[in-house]
Amino acid sequence: MLPTSHAAYTLAAYQFLKNRKSLPVPDVDLRLLVLAAWGPDLIDKPLASLYFYQRYGSAVLFAHTLLVHLAVALITLRRFPQARPYTLAFLGHALLDRLWFFPDTFYWPLRGWRFTVWERSGSEQGDIKMAYWYAFTRRRELWMWELGGLLSGLWFVIRTRLYKPRRLWAVLRTGRLPD
Repeated sequence: MLPTSHAAYTLAAYQFLKNRKSLPVPDVDLRLLVLAAWGPDLIDKPLASLYFYQRYGSAVLFAHTLLVHLAVALITLRRFPQARPYTLAFLGHALLDRLWFFPDTFYWPLRGWRFTVWERSGSEQGDIKMAYWYAFTRRRELWMWELGGLLSGLWFVIRTRLYKPRRLWAVLRTGRLPD
């Protein structure tokens, strides 16, 4: 999933829960919430670009494993309960990426030391940029997830009136929606 969709689904889910009066949802810095939703990619993509993609043929590495997600959940929920919304955004990344479909990565190292490799079809496996290009131009089911991200993002913008420049600027400066 592309970063914009991770951000859109996370912000829309947060706003949906915030709108429900029966749930105590704390105010958060929306900028940090987006960074938390991108967390696994912010860790793994640079590692893949620097070394691991050439070696393993995968850009979904350590931060996409169940081991890391459990560690993040246990550490933050026990020691930093105020970070719950950010922890949920980080954990939501695994849900949105549907990581259980990539068992070599998700259950690493229980299934060995390798990571899931995208299907090899041509020369795109040698170049991380081409691998993403081929994945998103040849796999139509990915388009539906991105379309859902676009619709979620539009719903969030309309619901929070971020189409108004002053409101958008306030969120960008403070991370909070103005009253």
